[in-house]
Amino acid sequence: MRINIKHEALFTILPLISFIILSYFVNLSSLYPYDKDLLYMINSASGLKALDVIMLTLTDFGGGLFWLLFAIVLWVYGEAKERRFAIFLAITIITSGILGLMLKAFLYRPRPYELLAGINLLGLEEHGSSFPSGHSFRAFAGSTLILRSYGRIASPLLALSFAVAFSRVYLGVHYPTDTIAGAFLGLTIANFVFIFTKRPSFIIDRIRDIWMKFSRNPWRKMIFSTFFCIVLSILSISFILIKEPSLLDPQYIISNLHIILDLRNLFDYGLIFLWPLSALSAFIYSILSLFLQLISALLILSAKKIKDANLSDFTLKTGLLLFILGIIIIASALSIFICLFIGII
Repeated sequence: MRINIKHEALFTILPLISFIILSYFVNLSSLYPYDKDLLYMINSASGLKALDVIMLTLTDFGGGLFWLLFAIVLWVYGEAKERRFAIFLAITIITSGILGLMLKAFLYRPRPYELLAGINLLGLEEHGSSFPSGHSFRAFAGSTLILRSYGRIASPLLALSFAVAFSRVYLGVHYPTDTIAGAFLGLTIANFVFIFTKRPSFIIDRIRDIWMKFSRNPWRKMIFSTFFCIVLSILSISFILIKEPSLLDPQYIISNLHIILDLRNLFDYGLIFLWPLSALSAFIYSILSLFLQLISALLILSAKKIKDANLSDFTLKTGLLLFILGIIIIASALSIFICLFIGII
């Protein structure tokens, strides 16, 4: 047992040391000439519409939304083993996101398109430090944890992580060393969490108990969250009416809908823009969450009337899945509203 623990510790320490060494050389700008040349070589391939679409799609697999949805689906539809693993996966992704933002603050590096001429930026501009890559961090953390837990069957996810890292350079939002650093961090976190997946956990048992109680009587527990959605939507719309009523112009909303509903608002940055579009995001997310919770309630009520046991169980779990998504969205709406309110006053 001791030997196994030592081996697992080695898997955690080696990538961490690699990250520290890489950070040191990046800070000294020793690797910058090679970093820049490789960036130009990869980014210069952009411009082909089909390839651009593929890269824009691949990069979303490094977002927090994809991995948390993956964990939620495992939790709702999986058996006891999958549910236990889903909690560890969610912890890994959330930790990666928080740690990544902290490191970005301490190891600030401007985005390539902010400094270099001739960089083709695809997609929306991204805020914050270029180093390390948060998408690579999450992608390698999630795929490595799954690979360590389930073996070679998860190899395609690891290949997907490399594709995510490549896409970040291709899109012009990261240097190659940013993505390599993110990969080292992902390996560190995943291997560290993997050690705990093999041990009994009081927290995991407690979460399982809460889930079982909720599953028995979910309808009553939805009342507060539904009421909260209504209140937050009213506050958001009131805020808009007081500050800038013209924001409610349907044409303005439709033309900016791709920014208002940008999935990065949910997990990656918390807030990628300020007034005025963020006010609309808080409002629309509240309405979307309310809609998901209403659909969830209908599915849960319908599940009790379905005679087929398998179909009833599937309907109930789908209702619970939509409820969890609704809670995540309303939490994001609340964080946007708070940041907005603090920023305006």
